[in-house]
Amino acid sequence: DAKSKEDDAKITVTVLTFSGETVATLSIVSSLPVLSLKQQLGDPVLIALHWEGKVLQDSETPSSLAWPSEVTLTKVEMTFDHERPITLLRDQSNTFGVMDGDEARRMCTAMKELLLKEANVLELQAPLVISAHLTGNLNALNYIFNTFGEPGGTSHLFLGNYVNKGRNGIDVMILLLCFKKKFPGQVHLLRGKHECSSIARIYGFYDECKHRFPSRSGVKLFRQFVEVFDNLPLAAVIQSRVFCVSSGLSPKLDDLEELRKLQRPLEVGSDGLVCDLLWSDPEDHQPGWHEMDKGMSYTYGPDVVDEFLKKNHMDFIVRGTQVVEEGYEFFADGKGVSIFSFPSFLGEFNNKASVMLLDEQLQQSLHTFDDTMLPVPSA
Repeated sequence: DAKSKEDDAKITVTVLTFSGETVATLSIVSSLPVLSLKQQLGDPVLIALHWEGKVLQDSETPSSLAWPSEVTLTKVEMTFDHERPITLLRDQSNTFGVMDGDEARRMCTAMKELLLKEANVLELQAPLVISAHLTGNLNALNYIFNTFGEPGGTSHLFLGNYVNKGRNGIDVMILLLCFKKKFPGQVHLLRGKHECSSIARIYGFYDECKHRFPSRSGVKLFRQFVEVFDNLPLAAVIQSRVFCVSSGLSPKLDDLEELRKLQRPLEVGSDGLVCDLLWSDPEDHQPGWHEMDKGMSYTYGPDVVDEFLKKNHMDFIVRGTQVVEEGYEFFADGKGVSIFSFPSFLGEFNNKASVMLLDEQLQQSLHTFDDTMLPVPSA
């Protein structure tokens, strides 16, 4: 009948970019919904199609829109709103409604591209606030911003381990990535051992994604967060003098050029250079390299630290990862420090937390805090 013929009518669709370049020319039937058309062009969550100044809805069809036999559409890459999550997460009034799954996926897509443009080894200038090992503690992150200043007025370096263990890994990642989007030159994010697929799947982040975003949406979002993790820089050097890394050194790292030559995105294996940067620990009572009891990577002695600093013409190492009672702990005769920014870790330890402040002359000051000082979420 006439209605059937109308639904089966062929339409030639030319899709252009916002600047007028042709993306694709497709032949579709009039009954095909806009969602199916978007799926032929990529991830439908990440794009919008415009026709004659109107944003097309996924359920609309060429028939319902009364398209002629030939139409031209404009494809627009969807961005994400970074301002609203910053406002909500800094207030902590309702973290569960901060961002829906589609918006979070758009955030991950945009941010992995931004992160990939950065070097493996960031070259930074002080002053800086340096924090480590938040592992899902949104209260601690907000305390750091409240006390030492938000991005926009203060530059921050985070030494990895943003997710797992704590309850708010998604919120910590969203807040950091949104601030990174807003102030890319003042928020610097390194990779930690928790930012890899296998560890994040076992230690809580995978389950958090599934709980926050039910059905298949949470699994998809977990995978997209892992893609962000795979694009994170691996180390930072401050004013050519201070080496910053999530965990430690590697016997495969003689000079930083070896690290700079690595190609991201990359997955973390069970051994090798990147594994060592994220897993190795200092050991003051044993010189040289020794395999760790947990079967991943090595411990490194004060002599290793001394040799690395001399070879690379640097003075000091800042790293995170280990729970330390006072929130920080010097090693290698004062040539390095471990910092830990999660007080009373998981309720299982009675540790203080710390951040390091470096001024323009690279003078260090370590500030400690405990869980009684953390902000209380709004009602």
